[in-house]
Amino acid sequence: MSFSSDIKKELCVVRELKINEMTAMLYGLFFAGKTINGKPVVQTENADLIAAARTLSENVFPKERCTLTKLVKNGSSLYTFEIKSQAVGARFGDFSSVNAEIISGNDSDSSAFLRGVFVSCGSVTDPNKEYHLEMVLPENGRSETLCGFISEHGVPIKTTVRNKNTVLYLKTSELIEDLLTYIGAGRGALEIMQVKIEKDIRNRANRSVNCDSANLDKTVAASEKSRRDIEFIIERIGLSGLSPELRETAWLRLDNPESSLSELCGMHSLEISRSGLNHRLKKISQIAEELRKNEA
Repeated sequence: MSFSSDIKKELCVVRELKINEMTAMLYGLFFAGKTINGKPVVQTENADLIAAARTLSENVFPKERCTLTKLVKNGSSLYTFEIKSQAVGARFGDFSSVNAEIISGNDSDSSAFLRGVFVSCGSVTDPNKEYHLEMVLPENGRSETLCGFISEHGVPIKTTVRNKNTVLYLKTSELIEDLLTYIGAGRGALEIMQVKIEKDIRNRANRSVNCDSANLDKTVAASEKSRRDIEFIIERIGLSGLSPELRETAWLRLDNPESSLSELCGMHSLEISRSGLNHRLKKISQIAEELRKNEA
């Protein structure tokens, strides 16, 4: 199953919801559903969503008759669920706005409503690939209302247009986590957090490796230059022309081309600091440059 399917499966477990939460979630399902022949329906390929819709309807409209049709095409099943009477319209209204009688303003009702909306028309991309959550309402005229409702509840969701449909979306991991937590998908939110932590650890490790590699490249380049300078001095005047301190450093550099400055410091007969060793190597380089200039 996909990451998005796992989240929806979690959200479609509805038997433990209170009756007001069931009502709000069912309202969300129909709000994010289609209107066919003038009647609101829940239409989906998700069997878990249909099972949730039936459970919610049995509790919210226990006396109403429901129908479920199944259309199989190209190996996929499309389910259409509806309540045969006019009970949905009488109870929920025309969906032109969020019904304040159903969603009274408390977090319990609001989160259940958005839970229904999301499982009906939402999706979340696997966080290992990217951070992206979106909702696409089949009835485009309801998108502005939904956008305003979500923003009012602390999640500044954005909109764009795709194939003439308004798409509500989030691309910030923290906002996606907040929304999923709010609607009851705590496990999905935690998984995004875990993936983000793992990505951060990998990025830090890569930066460390890159930094170590860059430092090694600098060490190798500096060692190679020193080696060329020392060999040039040997060819022209020999190391006997250097002071005893510079001569010792030159031999150690030649014999240990891959050693760092810190390692070379420990090889000297007398204690020397990194800055002191670096000064000696620069002095050797200056002598080699002077010899080159004299030959030019």
